[in-house]
Amino acid sequence: MRDKVNFKFTPELYDKQVDWENRLGKEKDFFRRIFAENNVKTVLDVGCGTGRHAELFAQMTEKVFAVDPAREMIDYAASEVIKSSNVTLKRGGFSDIEKLKTGDIDAITCLGNTISLLETRKNVRAALKTVYKKLPKNGIAVFQFINFEKSVMEKNRYYDPKILIMDNKRYIFHRHFEYGKIKTRTDFLVTVLNENNEIELFDVRQSLMCTLKKRIFLKIAGNCGFRKIRLLGNDGKTPFDRENHISLFAILKK
Repeated sequence: MRDKVNFKFTPELYDKQVDWENRLGKEKDFFRRIFAENNVKTVLDVGCGTGRHAELFAQMTEKVFAVDPAREMIDYAASEVIKSSNVTLKRGGFSDIEKLKTGDIDAITCLGNTISLLETRKNVRAALKTVYKKLPKNGIAVFQFINFEKSVMEKNRYYDPKILIMDNKRYIFHRHFEYGKIKTRTDFLVTVLNENNEIELFDVRQSLMCTLKKRIFLKIAGNCGFRKIRLLGNDGKTPFDRENHISLFAILKK
């Protein structure tokens, strides 16, 4: 049974269904290296979610600005995640960053597939143009998104389920991808079991992502003015292999 009224995918649920210790443990050396190579002192994280990366970046840079369009995400980040005094949280998205009073920004990050969730190539192009304008000469942008190569997506259509126990309930999270040439559909399924192991709720949420294949992303980024573009695999070390890597980091330099 589907129940949109009784179930709310809260920031707390979003935050706790991710193994942040494991994820950030794998990514921190990559960001530390990229920031050091480009003398990054100030970072703007767009689509910051619950602020986990913003807090990580606070240990590596002098200033961090983090924005997210969802007020509840910003509030959760402020109360539960951000401990560093050099992090500023603001509600907003790509359309808001030009007017954001940040001073010079050395790097702009957009992680966790946020860029593809803009859904259309037009929206992605607008976002990259805004990022380009915000950055000073030699500033960098770092985007992270899944590998939309069809053969790779077919092999990884289903993510392993994640289980979270909270308030005497068991939350089981499933994710499924349905590849499309222009847009790819994501199905996010949540099953909630009560303390008697009975199904209390089953919820399905869908979202559409812009199918950002390597060729498409490089073309959009180049047309927006970026001339130095480096693609790395999900390990943040090896050159991106579109036939094998499940996701990638794109480092764009103005």
